[in-house]
Amino acid sequence: MTKICIAAAVATLSLAGAAQAGIAFSFADPIPGRQLTSTANAQEAGVANLTYDQSAQIQFLVDGTDVGFGSVVFQNARLEMNLSLGAASTAGGVTQAPVTGSFTIYDFSNEVRTNILTGIADLGTYVRIGNTNSLLFSDPSFSYVSGPALSAYLAPGTTFTDPTEAVFTLTSISPSSFLNPDGTFKSFQANASFTGNTEVVPAPGALALAGLGGLLVTRRKRA
Repeated sequence: MTKICIAAAVATLSLAGAAQAGIAFSFADPIPGRQLTSTANAQEAGVANLTYDQSAQIQFLVDGTDVGFGSVVFQNARLEMNLSLGAASTAGGVTQAPVTGSFTIYDFSNEVRTNILTGIADLGTYVRIGNTNSLLFSDPSFSYVSGPALSAYLAPGTTFTDPTEAVFTLTSISPSSFLNPDGTFKSFQANASFTGNTEVVPAPGALALAGLGGLLVTRRKRA
């Protein structure tokens, strides 16, 4: 009996250790034009709203090599963004501001919307260092939700887990002077590229069933 339990435990632990793997996401800034827009005071006084031109076609790369489905490029993707950008403060040459809200990347093939990936930010950060501007999101205040277009490539029972990150890099911001003296944002437009990643694991129930399966196999061999 002891050998059976040990064998089953080793099988389960081996599966758990091998099960966690990562998926990476990215898209380059589509050209021409600036697709990201910040509208001053759109949410409330002092809070800007960040949106993205949904007519802009993006090529969205999903690298699922570690989880078994290789790389997939959604050639006709779109980005829906609804983020709130609060007032900024600067210390030590670094400007930061709170960002909350969500964004969804979706496939628009044949002019039919099918969600690929949604990012939900309870709290993120706008960061400006020198001329570099980024929107940074990470767990535990950020999470991804898989849409049907991505779920079709994932194994049944797959769930996202930490670490989870997302970065929008903003370039060619116009006007170049877009901060008021009190730290609130003026209206501006910018180019934006995106990178992100998340770890994935089978659902806990799948691991439990796999462990039970290992135990049953061991018992059959002994019988």
